[in-house]
Amino acid sequence: MPPTPRAPHLHKTDRTLIIGGGLSGLALADMLHSDDTDFPLLEARARFGGRIHTLTHHNASYDMGPAWFWPAQPRMAAMVARFGLGRFDQYAQGDLTFEDETQQVQRGRGFSSMEGSWRIDGGFTALTHAIVDHLPQDRLRLNATVTALDQTATGVTAHLQNGETLTATRAVLAMPPRICATLAFAPALPPAAITAMATVPTWMAGQAKALALYPT
Repeated sequence: MPPTPRAPHLHKTDRTLIIGGGLSGLALADMLHSDDTDFPLLEARARFGGRIHTLTHHNASYDMGPAWFWPAQPRMAAMVARFGLGRFDQYAQGDLTFEDETQQVQRGRGFSSMEGSWRIDGGFTALTHAIVDHLPQDRLRLNATVTALDQTATGVTAHLQNGETLTATRAVLAMPPRICATLAFAPALPPAAITAMATVPTWMAGQAKALALYPT
């Protein structure tokens, strides 16, 4: 029998531009690196991780963005294990006390909504740092804001805020759709597509975290 045909492997000259250095963009970069495919990764902020951000105080870590992952997310568990990171169960004993929107203090509600989830030793930033350290540093760019994407005969051209341009075979927008809608596209995307992207809710976008530490 003839051998089963394999899916075509991307040629080394193939280049994928990744826009957005949060966990999605970093995970894609990790996959492309494993596949020996060229990629530049551009992040507009001065740090990688996106909404993943961990604060450290007196050797303790506090996740100010995403903080949990679940047994139903095996790829997350696999990445944590692959990079040798520790995980622990979310503490779920005791009562939750909070002040609601009417300034009334609510007491006696348990932590059951997060019971069964896992946390990462050192916070979620430990995972994004591990991925960044594993990637070729010359392919990673911070403070690199993309403002426009042009489709060309051979791929795409990205225009940066500083006037620089980068070319690639394709571009992947690893960021919330409503932020993608702020880019200038040439040729222009259909108005319905821009409207759809601009109106897609971003998970937890309307939420904020504050951290208060007490001596006792």
